[in-house]
Amino acid sequence: MTLVIENVTDARALATLDARVRGSDAWPISRFISMTHDAYDLLGLTDRNTQALLAFAVFSLGPFDIGLEMIAVDPDHRRQGLAGRLIEAMIDKGEAMGLERVLLEVRASNEAAQALYARYGFSVDGRRAGYYPLAPGRREDAILMSRPLTL
Repeated sequence: MTLVIENVTDARALATLDARVRGSDAWPISRFISMTHDAYDLLGLTDRNTQALLAFAVFSLGPFDIGLEMIAVDPDHRRQGLAGRLIEAMIDKGEAMGLERVLLEVRASNEAAQALYARYGFSVDGRRAGYYPLAPGRREDAILMSRPLTL
């Protein structure tokens, strides 16, 4: 399998993969459509042979920072380093643009994602109480993480 990192503009492919990964928490296709026209970058990892979208990262580019919104990896292709390749591509882009850091929020319960980000140089900056909705009437904290980019 030959993987290619490229900008993704196919909102339907993004929404389909997001639904496969996150089920009822997935974003609607309308959100992906608007993101393809706004100040967001949508990087995907595509199988060159089948043209299947296997993973994607959504991030915003500000004047000083990158804001990582989401990374999604097809469940059948997890544990193959795809998320790491997308993180590296995002970091490379930010460094090439002369940006200062990458910011993100992650569910407090998502220890695997926190460990992944730590492997790529992210550190914990703080906590946002009750940021993510859970079951009705319940919420989960967000862990705030960042990583400086070399200038």
